[in-house]
Amino acid sequence: MSIRDIDELDLKLLLLSGSKLKVNNLEIKPYTFTEIKEYGYTNYMKNLQWVSLSVDDFIESVVDMENRIFLESERANLKTFDFYSKLGGQGMLNNLLVALKMIFRTNDIRVIDEGVIAINFEKLGILALDDDGELSINAENLEAIDEDKLLLIHRDNFDEVIEVVKLQNYLKKPQSNKGNKVEEHADEATRLLFEQMQRNEERVQQSKKRQEDDDDSNNDIDIFDIISSVSTKSNSLNKLNIWELTLYQLYDEYARLELIDNYDFSIKAMMAGAEKIDIKHWSSKI
Repeated sequence: MSIRDIDELDLKLLLLSGSKLKVNNLEIKPYTFTEIKEYGYTNYMKNLQWVSLSVDDFIESVVDMENRIFLESERANLKTFDFYSKLGGQGMLNNLLVALKMIFRTNDIRVIDEGVIAINFEKLGILALDDDGELSINAENLEAIDEDKLLLIHRDNFDEVIEVVKLQNYLKKPQSNKGNKVEEHADEATRLLFEQMQRNEERVQQSKKRQEDDDDSNNDIDIFDIISSVSTKSNSLNKLNIWELTLYQLYDEYARLELIDNYDFSIKAMMAGAEKIDIKHWSSKI
């Protein structure tokens, strides 16, 4: 089942519980803060930024106007994986592989064909070094292994993999599936319009996220301050057990504590005689 087919409420519960999510047969387990700390928070976030680029980000980065116009004309046929795997050059592909090694918690990640990245193929005996020191595919082992164990990333599932990563790291919020699908029988013009609307909505959300990040930056709040604040304010979390939270769980806790503080402040202000107080209950949706 695609995560896009999971009900919004069910998806929120999976994220809040720190559960693994799957894209086809690819299993993605969220990192805890202990694991992020050991990996290095700065490198962790750098990898997330690398894989979070959109097609529009790539197109806007093209300096040559002729190439940019051509890419914009082909926008409907492009996916982000095209830039990582082909159009962005070897450096872009190398950075992608580093990020995927982190996401899937293995160094056994190899490009086996143009546009196809394999996971754990050496471990399964499918890839091995030949006499010339080059990796080659063992066709016999490949045929003997169950198809469900063949973990592949390509342009048709890459976007969904990155969507899972964004959700697990609070870079994107779960949204209702209602109105997010175009009917299968819709004509090509309707489908293209729908896709353009989705891209516009995503850019708006990204803009809001950047604004929130800028606000946090202006207030000099970083991940250290958030961990310190939550572990001090929370009734159940402290500086010993907070490290077992995922990023999603931490930010959810932080946002909820902020709602509680705002609610308490509003009640006190109202009792002190303040008027026109917009009271939002602490259990409201974040």
